Amino acid sequence: MSSAMPTPTRFAAWWEAYWYEPIDRTRLRYFARIIYATVLVTVWFIDDWAPGHATAPRLFWQPVGIARLLSIPPPTTTTMTMLRVVLTVGPVVAIALARPVDSALARRCARAANAVVFAAFGLWVIWAFSWSKVDHDKLTIMVALAALVVVPGVGTGVDRGVGWALRTVQVVFVLAYPLSAISKIDKSGWLWANQATFARAIIRRGTELGSHLAEQGELLRVSQWGFIIFEVVSILALSRNRRIRAVVLPGFFLLHFFTWLAIGIHFLPHTVCLAAFLPLERIRVSSWGKPAEVAVAEAAT
Repeated sequence: MSSAMPTPTRFAAWWEAYWYEPIDRTRLRYFARIIYATVLVTVWFIDDWAPGHATAPRLFWQPVGIARLLSIPPPTTTTMTMLRVVLTVGPVVAIALARPVDSALARRCARAANAVVFAAFGLWVIWAFSWSKVDHDKLTIMVALAALVVVPGVGTGVDRGVGWALRTVQVVFVLAYPLSAISKIDKSGWLWANQATFARAIIRRGTELGSHLAEQGELLRVSQWGFIIFEVVSILALSRNRRIRAVVLPGFFLLHFFTWLAIGIHFLPHTVCLAAFLPLERIRVSSWGKPAEVAVAEAAT
């Protein structure tokens, strides 16, 4: 009789180790602060056009699926203002409650604040993108906000729940890329990588750098192939092998940085979720507020 572990048992062990790895709660606490700060930046700067929908003609109201399912009406000036207030106060409170205090009360308070921000930001996204145009940079941060409701960033020590929360964000973050590649090929075929895709984007909304690149047709075509190849191989970022992640993870940053430089699109609410891969618990701040050791270069599980 073989002493080897049965296949179902090995799979169960792998599944447990992959999704529920014990991770320092400090990592989630810093991650939560990054996410809530991004919500504030989004509401006041990135999506500062959204409040204008309160006075937009109702003829253009095209509610997304969840709005139709929940019978959510279009915003008014009053409701949009109230929502913006909630999304200003809520993240600040959530950041304040993301503390190393480990008690049932602290967890309940943090979870309640996180739930308010999750629901309010979800409504913000609905009201922002139910007018015929839907951006695709909010899914991952919505998943991050949902994960923080389940596992609030409070307490100290390691926790399997932290591993689950961060892994969930990582998986959603990474899957956006191969799924994007599949969508490109499905809708445009290989013409997406073979023709003037980047050139058209630069002409429509390019920056000064983009204008120079628009004259380099062959370089842009090579870049298009590199772009789509990276989207496919980016799935390797979900490996638990640190060396593989160390090679792939910088590619996400470079991809979005180049996109921002060339055509001014940053995808910040999505890109910031890359922080879910970083060992944020290595950040140390002294009691006087002076930064000590900041080590977030090495990608971690």
